[in-house]
Amino acid sequence: MWRHFYKIIIPKITFGTVYYLEALFTYALIKLKGSTPNKRLRNRSNINFLKDRLAKNESKRLAIFVGYHYSNKIPESNLNYLNILKKTHFEIIYVHNGNLDQNIKNFLTEMGCYVICRDNVGQDIGAYKDVMLLIENYNLTDNLRWLLICNDSNFCLGGINAEKFVNRFSNLLNKELPDKPDFISLNCNFDRILHHQSYFLCFSSIVFKSKKFKNFWEKYIPLNHRYHAIENGEIKLTKKVLSSFKPKIMFTSHELFSSLKHNLKDQKYLVGNLPKVLFYLSLSYEDSEKIQYDTKTIVDSLENYNPSHVFGLLNILFMNYPFLKKDVVRQGTYSFSQVFDVLQTESLLLKEDLVNEIMDSLLRGGTSYSYRRLPKQAFQKSITPEGTTYDYHYISLLLRMKSFWQTPKKNL
Repeated sequence: MWRHFYKIIIPKITFGTVYYLEALFTYALIKLKGSTPNKRLRNRSNINFLKDRLAKNESKRLAIFVGYHYSNKIPESNLNYLNILKKTHFEIIYVHNGNLDQNIKNFLTEMGCYVICRDNVGQDIGAYKDVMLLIENYNLTDNLRWLLICNDSNFCLGGINAEKFVNRFSNLLNKELPDKPDFISLNCNFDRILHHQSYFLCFSSIVFKSKKFKNFWEKYIPLNHRYHAIENGEIKLTKKVLSSFKPKIMFTSHELFSSLKHNLKDQKYLVGNLPKVLFYLSLSYEDSEKIQYDTKTIVDSLENYNPSHVFGLLNILFMNYPFLKKDVVRQGTYSFSQVFDVLQTESLLLKEDLVNEIMDSLLRGGTSYSYRRLPKQAFQKSITPEGTTYDYHYISLLLRMKSFWQTPKKNL
């Protein structure tokens, strides 16, 4: 117990305090230098370009896409994402948290994007805040029906999954009352506190024209702090604003199980695409008569964690999910070979250049073990160097105990 206290608890308190104080100091410093939402967006195109495009958009949809990448190239993944947005009839504000080369700006503009190169204050959710205030200032939301916030913290795979996603997302956007949702969420995270994840949230006019929604963005303080963005960004937005409206969550654990139970012919294939630390769950499939029950138990145990991680590969294979979080290897959820194996699935119809781009990016980020001697950076990126075990909820812990309890019996 004391070893856990000294190795885990004290470092978290220490690094947590320092991390928060550094974020506050940095924000105070840039405020003293005169930073404001408008000044952070000063490197942008003429607003009339966006006004004209919105006036011609019959669907009345606007997407705020936030990217962070090299200044001289647009990742293939981001181009796939923009393709989805265009096919679902969104006008696009392309916000880059940093500078872009002029030829890249020109390329994006020719694609029809309104380009903003922003001072990177508050990361993605800070960018959402600044652009929300900008479009509100120019009354650009007055005639909109849908407003989407999204970012490139996910790889966008393209291929057949993207095509199916376009159809499904379009059907949701086109729904009429009373079936029309107030907002559309890609995933809902039930870990600790229920919250909708801000890497893909689409709001109808009843949400983004509400006073609560506008007040949230006006008051949000854009600190460069991961946990602040989650606690005071995603969680607060969910509790204070979105909890009053009707959601549609596009990818859920019960729909995943429904798809899995119709594809139980290859159980090892299923287990092989769970988080890598759950290798022991293959023991649960020794009894073929209980396959469906054991599959349901596994899904039930994992729904308590971040769905974009624990169901990341299964959703791609069984739910036509077109995204993959960029930190799934660095966080210790999956191995390089697990991800590569899924990307090589022929039926996904992925381009070789995209697969290479994804694997190169994952390799640059390393694994969770790469941070064993970097405790401060590990804390700031929410990395557990030994990897996440996914057994701190009671169902998960019981499942782990059950699997290992079975081991001696199988070997006798």
